Order: sequence, then C-alpha cells, then structure tokens
Amino acid sequence: MDPVLIAPGLTLTTALYETTAAGIDAYAADLVPLTWEQFIAPMSWWLVPDGSGRLSKTELTLTEDRDRTVKINVWHAPDIRRTDGPLPHSHPWPFESRILAGGYSEDRYLLVDSQVRAETGREHGQGGVNAVARDLYHEVTELHSAPGATVTLMLCGRGERGTWGHLDPATGTLTPPQQDALFPERLRVLNPHRWSR
Repeated sequence: MDPVLIAPGLTLTTALYETTAAGIDAYAADLVPLTWEQFIAPMSWWLVPDGSGRLSKTELTLTEDRDRTVKINVWHAPDIRRTDGPLPHSHPWPFESRILAGGYSEDRYLLVDSQVRAETGREHGQGGVNAVARDLYHEVTELHSAPGATVTLMLCGRGERGTWGHLDPATGTLTPPQQDALFPERLRVLNPHRWSR
C-alpha cells in the first residue's frame, strides 16, 4: 500500500494505518475493524487549525453518539491556545487518550475551592494512557516526536454540549469557549478535500 496524500499536511502510510488499526483492536474492540479503504477515505479526515491557521492535528472520528465518541488524533503541533501564557481548556466529556505512537507533555490544572492547582510537565509516552476528567483543564505543551508521528486514540464518555471552556491559571477565572470568527475559513483552507468533491 502506497502512501496516500489526503491534503497538504496529511499523508497516510501503511505504518500509520497498522498502528491505528492495532490500537482500535486493542482498546475499542467492539468497533468494526478499520480497513485500509476507510482509513484513506478523504472525507473521513478533518485537519484542525490552531489559532493562527496552522495545522494542529488531524482527526478521524470512528464513532460518535450521545453516549460515546471514539476518534484518532494525529498530532502535528502542541495544543496551546494563547501565546502570552497558558490558557488550558476542558472537554465536554471525560476521556482516556491511548498513546499509540510518539508522545507528548501536558500541563494540567484543577480549580479547587477557588484555588488553581497546577501539575506541569506531565509526560505521556507510547503505550501509556492519559485519563482526563471533565473538570480537568489542560494543554498539550510539547510533542515528543516529529509532527504527524504522535498518534492517540480518544475514548470519550458521555458528553454535554456547552460544558467545556478555558481556565486562566493566574486568576482562576473560567470562560466559556469563544466563537472564533476566522475558524470556519481556517478549517476550509486546511480541508480542500472536503470542498472539492
């Protein structure tokens, strides 16, 4: 199987497929096994921009409903939301992230009795699992491998729309996610395969 270019920034290889398929078999065995044809289907993939429009990660959602979401993330850059200091985010669901290849460093923050508790530089490597509760705020601050070589399988529990947001670690202030007026255009630019069909 030859490498397949999905979009600029995302080339799928046999090695990436085998890593992904093995992770699904090991940690989400109830799902239908991933085929090469499904893996290379351009409409399966979303390339996700960061706040400046550069590629942050690519996502392949395997299943998504009210009670469960399972997806593959291929990391191309850390997930830092602000350039002048940390702005960790939470998620609308609890999840486990299984590190299938590569690894990353993460800073974690909890708001307890109006006080911010920080744990910085937490390491997650290949074969490990990162459990993230809904009340945890975090940032992926560093990748341990080249862009596109860190792969995670996200196993998400039941979600609640609109329940995630950002935490300012300096003040303990919580803010809901803000609508980025430029995000739809940045998403379109990174995903020409979704609009050229």
